[in-house]
Amino acid sequence: MLRQLALVATCLACLASPLSADILLLKDGRVIDGPTMERGQEACTIHFKNGDISVPNDWIEDLFLAADLENLPNNRRRQLQKRGDERLAQIEEALAHAEWGQAYEEETQNFRWKYTLPKRVAEMFQDRLESYYKIFAKDWRVKRDKRKKKLMINFFANRKEFMRTSGAGGGALAYFMFLGDYDLCCFYDRLDMESTEMVLYHEASHYLQKLLNEDFKMPHWPGEGIAEYYGGALWNPKKKVLEVGLVQEGRLTEVKNDIASGKMLTIEEIVLTDAYTDYTWGWALIHFFMNDKSLKRGFLKYAGGLANDKKVKRERGSFNLQFVSPEESLRYMRECLGLKGEDDLEQLTERFHLYIEEDLVIEGAAGLEKAGMGAVQAGKYIRARRLFSEANAAGGLSAVGCYQYAKIVRSQSPNLARDLYRQATELAPLTGTYWYQYGRLVEDEAEGQRLKALAKELDPEVDAYDIDLETLDESD
Repeated sequence: MLRQLALVATCLACLASPLSADILLLKDGRVIDGPTMERGQEACTIHFKNGDISVPNDWIEDLFLAADLENLPNNRRRQLQKRGDERLAQIEEALAHAEWGQAYEEETQNFRWKYTLPKRVAEMFQDRLESYYKIFAKDWRVKRDKRKKKLMINFFANRKEFMRTSGAGGGALAYFMFLGDYDLCCFYDRLDMESTEMVLYHEASHYLQKLLNEDFKMPHWPGEGIAEYYGGALWNPKKKVLEVGLVQEGRLTEVKNDIASGKMLTIEEIVLTDAYTDYTWGWALIHFFMNDKSLKRGFLKYAGGLANDKKVKRERGSFNLQFVSPEESLRYMRECLGLKGEDDLEQLTERFHLYIEEDLVIEGAAGLEKAGMGAVQAGKYIRARRLFSEANAAGGLSAVGCYQYAKIVRSQSPNLARDLYRQATELAPLTGTYWYQYGRLVEDEAEGQRLKALAKELDPEVDAYDIDLETLDESD
């Protein structure tokens, strides 16, 4: 059975003697025990009762096969037993912290952490967020008030735990609570670790922006644009550094789709209008400012000065926080960027549009898929269907992309949905939901039952209900 550590209540008996059964530990924290397994040059094959599944070797943290004991000399047998005992101790420790009431609680240099992830997975995110803090603090010259508590990051092992415990609603992926002692809630999506990393950086950016002036509420523009700019940071494992300011292909795809449909926002429109476009056009504008040497200093002065410059007119709003009106925000931007006349702003807008056209590049299907995910999140299912279709034609979707696309088209195009679910099982063969949904659409009833039984072996709690997204209302 495949187990996330939060669910491994019954496997200790077999793990107590780790070399008496085949046991597979995955890098994402899951454990597989029970079925027999075979080690291969490129993959491990797991023999479930209802079918075989191959797991690529680069997914594997460790593998124990009972057959390894055969014909081993005593010294090698002892070494293998010692390694097994060490792994067992790690699993037992993780089990002791698998429920939220017994979650790990730790502090790093700038954050407090509460989490139910395996410790080695959480430590990876801790290291990256500390690197992120240093980069942001250097750019914006912010400092944490050491008299106050550090930001608490509540990191849940999966979406189900996140939704049940954090109080998040709807399709939220994470949130930052900007009142009181501050806390940030998010969850680990083992199928899309890159998105987990990006949403963590996005929400942490709202906290770091808050450090500019804790009595101030940053306007939607540029607050969300800054969060998206820094949210696009990714860890480079070869260089062991955090790379900031990358092109967010999903956001860029949405911008270029707007342009193709005749929607070309000006800088003035972006600054004056609080809207979803702050995540897309707002991100693009900040990318432009931050990567133009003649503009970066003025932009940093503008965004920081909104919170602190005495020349800025601020008012009191909800929660008694200070804010600036869109009109004041635009006036101050003109001042900081040295834009004295209408022609100056128009010329800057032309440079911005040229930057989008010539400097921001979408490579392959990844941007289309990410844009499709964003459309799903925004409830724009017609747009999402088109973007997923284009991504699939451009070179293929990820397993998550296949799954989301299938949900959208299933009621009207069941054959396409079936092929997408099958594609998802090939890309993420250990995800029970994909096998279950694939089994529901297979024409051969016996084969469908086998696939659903295999899904239950992978995940006894696999959810049989999966809503068809395109049946929902939307305003696209």
